[in-house]
Amino acid sequence: MTCDQSKKPRMPVGLASGGHGQRLWHDLTERVEFTDIELRYLANACFTLDRIAKMRKAIGNELLVKGSQGQKVAHPLLRELRADERHFADLMARIDIPDQFAQEQPRTQGERSAQMRAVVGSRWGNAY
Repeated sequence: MTCDQSKKPRMPVGLASGGHGQRLWHDLTERVEFTDIELRYLANACFTLDRIAKMRKAIGNELLVKGSQGQKVAHPLLRELRADERHFADLMARIDIPDQFAQEQPRTQGERSAQMRAVVGSRWGNAY
C-alpha cells in the first residue's frame, strides 16, 4: 500500500549521512506503508547496507592480502561481507513490498534469459 505522508516514519539515528542506508530508507518509506516489525527489519537492513558499503570500500581491489607466513590469503573482510550481504537479503525478503514496486516476473525460462541479458547489457554494455 502507498504511504500516507503525514505518518511517514522517522529515519533511524546513526545511518551514514548520504549513504546507501539513508537512500534505501527514503526510497521505500516515501512509497510504502510498513508495519512496525517491517520498519524494524528495514532499519536493520539499512544499517547492514551501510556496513556493506564500508567493507567494500575497505576491501577495494585487494581481494588477496599477505598472510602471517607471507602467503596470499583472502581478505579477512570478505567473510564478513558475504555474511552481511546474506543478512541483508534475508531482511529484505521479510519486508512486504507491494508488487507495483517489484519487477514483472517473466513467465518462461526464455523470457527470463532475455530479461537477464538485457539487465547485464544495460549494466555492463558501456564498460568495455
